[in-house]
Order: sequence, then structure tokens, then C-alpha cells
Amino acid sequence: MGIKDILNIALTTTNASDIGIMYISLGLFSLLMGGLEAVLMRTQLTFNNISATTYYDALTLHGIYMIFFVVMPLSTGLANYLVPRMIGAKDLYWPKINALSFWILVPAVALVTISPLLGTVNMGWYMYAPLSVDLQVNNGIGADLIEIGLMVAGISSTLTGINFILTITRLKKVPYFKMPLFVWSFFATSILLMIALPPLTGGLVMAFLERNWNLPFFNYIYGGNPLLWQNVFWFFGHPEVYILILPAMGLIGEILPRSVGRPIYGYRALALSSFAIAFLSALGVWMHHMFTSIFNFWADSVSAGITMAIAIPSGVKVVNWTATFYGGRLRVSGYSVLVIGFITLFLVGGITGVFFPLIPLDYDFNGTYAVVGHFHYMVFAILAALLAGFLYYFPYFSGRMYDPELAKSGAVMTFAGSFVIATGMFIEGVLGMPRRYAWVPSMIYYPFQILIDVGGLIMGIGILLLVGNLVYAWVKGPKVNSLDPWGAEAMGLPDFYIRPVALPLGFGREMDGSVPENRHGTFLPSLLGLTIFLPPMGFLFILRFSLYIIGIPMILAFIGIGMYWMYHDYFREMYKALPPFTPTFSKMAGATYSGTNTANVTPEGISSAISARTPVIYFIIAEIFLFGSFIGGYLYTINWTPSAQSYIDAFHVDWYGLPLVMTIILLSSSIPAHFSYDSLLKGKIKRFKYLGLLAFLMGFTFLMGQIYEFTHIINFLPQDNVITSFFYTIVWLHGFHVIMGLTLWAFTLLRARKVIPYQASTAASYYWHFVDGIWIVVFTMLYLQLPIYHPFTPGQISFFGV
Repeated sequence: MGIKDILNIALTTTNASDIGIMYISLGLFSLLMGGLEAVLMRTQLTFNNISATTYYDALTLHGIYMIFFVVMPLSTGLANYLVPRMIGAKDLYWPKINALSFWILVPAVALVTISPLLGTVNMGWYMYAPLSVDLQVNNGIGADLIEIGLMVAGISSTLTGINFILTITRLKKVPYFKMPLFVWSFFATSILLMIALPPLTGGLVMAFLERNWNLPFFNYIYGGNPLLWQNVFWFFGHPEVYILILPAMGLIGEILPRSVGRPIYGYRALALSSFAIAFLSALGVWMHHMFTSIFNFWADSVSAGITMAIAIPSGVKVVNWTATFYGGRLRVSGYSVLVIGFITLFLVGGITGVFFPLIPLDYDFNGTYAVVGHFHYMVFAILAALLAGFLYYFPYFSGRMYDPELAKSGAVMTFAGSFVIATGMFIEGVLGMPRRYAWVPSMIYYPFQILIDVGGLIMGIGILLLVGNLVYAWVKGPKVNSLDPWGAEAMGLPDFYIRPVALPLGFGREMDGSVPENRHGTFLPSLLGLTIFLPPMGFLFILRFSLYIIGIPMILAFIGIGMYWMYHDYFREMYKALPPFTPTFSKMAGATYSGTNTANVTPEGISSAISARTPVIYFIIAEIFLFGSFIGGYLYTINWTPSAQSYIDAFHVDWYGLPLVMTIILLSSSIPAHFSYDSLLKGKIKRFKYLGLLAFLMGFTFLMGQIYEFTHIINFLPQDNVITSFFYTIVWLHGFHVIMGLTLWAFTLLRARKVIPYQASTAASYYWHFVDGIWIVVFTMLYLQLPIYHPFTPGQISFFGV
């Protein structure tokens, strides 16, 4: 296969296996870049040979690469490659959305890669405000490129999460409690992706607007609160830890039993513990990152308790993994060494983490390398599991076998080096070595710095041995003669539901290894994904530099590409050759009809409309968490920030008159929206069209009324203070969703000219009800300012409560 063929497949494929391989390739590139940043940091801490600015740039990029663009793409890549084969699905539920999700990630990585060339990025991977929003500290547009890159990466991850939830729940051909543990773990991961990434996107939007439009969300002088960023970020950040480690746990659940030749012990407990971890991680664990920032007994106690509780399902996993060794016979190999390395690193990492929910100890350890050591135990455990997965599934992917002895040597060195690094970090942290320093403040810590360097060298050699071994085997290794390289079938533990008919299961092949691959090729997902950075870049040029001549065309170009995709897939052929009815939400399917007033609805059509409710609800859940970051941020500010009180007391919006009338119109539009959908299901197409058009016109009237309100009635600016900033941002965010809802209605009504848009009507109706429901909260909170949203003031809050 030549370069031209590879590029053609890459740019047009919607095959999950191909997309998984591309995710892994992107993750390996990011691993190289993040590793180079780590080397730069180590040389500074050992030899003090670079500037502090360069060190902090490296610190920022190392964390962002490794967390967002190494572990997440590698895990998602393995999920794309393995999950459909494990559950019997020919592809993901939305193949084109899956391709779009990958291609969105490419410009995100590119923007982060070039960011230090265009400005200082001294803000850490956690991007704490006010440091990250201070243009004097982080000048240029480097920090903005990172924010934009992570915004679009968040969109990619959210779409991926919803896509995998639907794939597992709707396309599986195995019962739930027969699914492989990797599928269970990525199922739980997908739920976290759906609820944890939107708040990060919301926080990044706030930081972007403060940097480029002077909205003071985090500026204490104008009522903002720097701790708001910490709350929003860590609400994402601690579930993110489990987004990273749950897929690794799932890989252990697959590889361990095949390494010892017996079924996994405690299958159901392991499966359900993944969901217990996901639930607890989203419940309140994020606050334990802020024990030194939030001085409230009840908040601290609840967070500490939940943090301790999450050790229970984690312990369930360790006990069952350990029990699996009993009664089995360990086959010593590279991947089995890494499995043992994962369990060891995870166990030690968990033990070192016991200190942090103990609040008095956290006060001492929070700012030290003990945190860094604990975190690296966990990250290195994840890396060990991913490498074990690559070693185990490599013969399937390549059809060739690597050198097993060299793999064992590389695995031992990787595990030993990573253990030495994390241990050196943790010990010097206990001794008081502060983190985030660009130099070592005392000679007492230098022996541990040297220890970390030695561990890094050993680990680096180990990874090079593993990667070099695989690359050489891919090119010149001996061919695998069996379709079952590890004898898993003979153990009664088959690796896949879709059995391969030929190896390799490589790039450009079907799930079972057959060729030619049916890729349903289209360039549109890759084109839209590669250009998704254009709107935020356009706003950067407009808000920061007033370059409308550059910014507006960038925004319009992206909109044009999106509209062309819609036209190409749903309207171009509608009048030439009407598509047959196919019940798949990814096509917004519809059944043809004669164009008369009454159409014959079919049970299949009604079923497809009902089945479309679940995907729409998943999107609405993600949107609720996006709005929650702004609404929750506003409530946190007015209730917990002393400097905001004078601004909230002086803030007033005339809610009567136009705002009240527009509110009545918008909320009333749910009535025709509901009856329009009901009419369609009954086959009353003309009534459906008229009522749908009425809902559209009422929504459009509301939108025009808001434009008039902000141009003629509102007499304050978003930059005035934090309250006006939240007012503009939340109301405009809702306005954007009104536009999205109107677009859905327009799409549905245009499709209804020739087909019965069962699923599109479900999406339009349910999404419109969501838009109306959100406005109830926005209107009562920002316009009416009901006391329920402001029950107490910061002066009423003490360490022990209100």
C-alpha cells in the first residue's frame, strides 16, 4: 500500500478499525513530543541550564500532551480497534461522527505544538487563573492556541463518548454480563466523557473571553474569583483521572486471564466496579484538589469522604486481579510483565494517595512533589497497561510476531524505570521539595533528582526497546501462522466476537481482516474536522485584534463547509433518487411519501422516531453540563465571592416589557413543537409542517427580540464587572442554542418536503424543549433574580457552614 493509498484511506475512511489506528498514531506522535518536553524539564532541574520561562513552557506542554493527547487518543484508538470486534458490531453507531471526532483532534494537537512559538505559555497543564489570563505573563497568542486546541478536543471527546455509549447499548450482539471487561471499562469512560468534558469547554471559554475581551470572570477587582477556575477545571480534572485509567483497567481485565490461562476472577464485581468508580468520581471528588483553597468544613468533609470511598471499588479490582493468578499458570511474556507492573504501580500509587484525602496531611503535601510522585505512579501504570495492550494485540494488527525476549527486557526496564521515577518524586516530596519550581531549592533534594534521571534513562531505554522491537517486527518479523496467535480460543477465552478470517487486521481492512474494505468513503468529516479551529481563531482575531476582515471569513468558511456536508448527505439526491428508509439516526432517516396531506406512517418509522430520543437526550445531558459550568459559576460567584456583592446589589435588568413578551413567546413555542411532532407520528404531514413552522417562527421572533434588546435596551457592557460578564455570556450562549434549534427545525421542515423525517423531528422537538427549559432558569436567575439563586452572602459563610 503506497503513501497515496494510505492518505486516501485516512482522509475518507469511516471504519472504526482504521480510525483507531489513526488515533494511536496521533497518540504516539504526542508521546514523542511530551517526552521531549519531559527531557527538557529534567535537564533544567539537574543542570539548571535553561531559563525559567522555557522550563514553565515545557511544564505546561508536557502535562497537556500526556494527559489530553497521549493517554486519551491511545485509549480511544484501542477502543475503536477492539470494542466493535469484541461486541460483534461492524462499526460504531455513527461512523461519520467517529471520523469527525478523530479529525477534530488533529488541529488541536497542531495548535498546542506551535503554541510556544507564538507566545509564552507559563501556566501549567491546569492553566490556573489569573496566571493563564494575564497577558503580561503569557503574552502573544500561545496560551490562546492551547485554549482553542483544548476546546475543540473537548468537542471531539464528547462526541466520542456519546458514540460509544450508543454503540455498546445498541449494536452489541452479546449480553451485558458476557461483554469483555474492556468494553465495560470504556462504557463507563464514555459516560464520563459525556459529562466531564463540557464543563472544561465552558471554563476554557471563560478564560478565552477574559484574555481577549476583558470579561473579568477571574478578576477579583471586578467581582471575579480565581477559585472559580479551579472549581470548573477540577470538576473535569478528577473524572479525567478515571477517564485515563478505566480503559487501562479494562485492558488488564482482558490480558491477565489470558496470561494465566484461566477466566478472570470476580467478573461481575470488576464490571460493576468500573461504574462505581465513574459515579463516585463525578460526585464530589474534585474538591479534594482544593483543600488548601476552600475553607469550609462541610465541603471538605464530603469531598474527603467520597475520595476515601472511591478506594473501595478500586480495591475490588486489585483483589480480583490478584485472585486471578491463583489456579492459573503464568505465561511470562512482555505483556504479562507489564500487567504485573500495572498492578504494582496502581497499588503503590493508591497507597501514596491515601494521604491526600486526610485534610491536615494534605495541607502539608499539597504543594510538594509528593503529589507529583503519586500522580506519576498512576500515569506510569496507565502507560504499562497500554503498552501491554499493544504487545498483546500486535500480532493481530500486523500479522507478524515480535521478539519475545526483547519484549520482556523492554517491559522490565520500562516498569523498573517508571517505579524509580515516581518513588524518587514521592520521597523528595515527603521531604518538602516544592513542586512547580524551575530549580531545586536545596541540596538535600539533589540525590533524588539524580535518582529520577536514572529512572528516566532506564524507562526511556525500555520504551525504545519495545517500540523498536514492534517496528522491526512489523517490517521483517516472522509471519503469524495462526488466526489465534496466543491460543486464547483453546483456553475458552476468545479475544473477539468477530473472528478474523485473515491476518493482519490492519489499516484498510474490514473488521474480520477481509479485503477490500467497505469504507463508505467521504472527505467531508476530515474536512470539517480539520477546519473546526476556524471559528474560535476567527473570534480571536475579532476580539483581540479587531481584524474583522480575517475573523469573519474564517467563521463563515467553517459554516459553509458544515452546510455543504448537510446538503451533500441529505438534500443533493433527495429530488433525484429518494433514499430508502433506513432506521439509523446517523442519517436522520426518513420514509418517502407522496406529498399529500396524510402519509402512511409505519411501525418501523415510529420505532425509529422513538429510538432517536435516546441519542438526543445524551446530547442534552452534555449540554446541561456545559450550561452548568456557566450557571454554576455565576451562582458560585454571587454566593461565595465577597468582591461581587456590591455589583450584584447594583445589577438590574428591566424584565418587563420586551424580555417578558419574548419569554412568553419562546416558552409558548413548545406547544406547537410538541403537537407538530405528535402530528407527524400520526401521519398528518400538513399539520406537522404548519405547527413546526409556527414553532420556528416563534423561536425566530424571540431571537430578533433579543437582538433588539441588546442593541437598544441593555445599557451596560459585558466588561463592566463579573455580573454583566455572566449575563452576556449565559444569555448569548442560550441564544446560540436557539440558533441551533432553529437550524434543526429548518432542516426537518426542508426534509419533510419529500420524506417523513421521523428521527429529525424527534431531534428538533426534544432539543427545542431543552432550549425552552434552559431559558426558564436563565430568565428567573438573571432577569428576575429570584432569591432562591442567592440564599446567602459570603459574609454568612464560616468554616463550619452557613
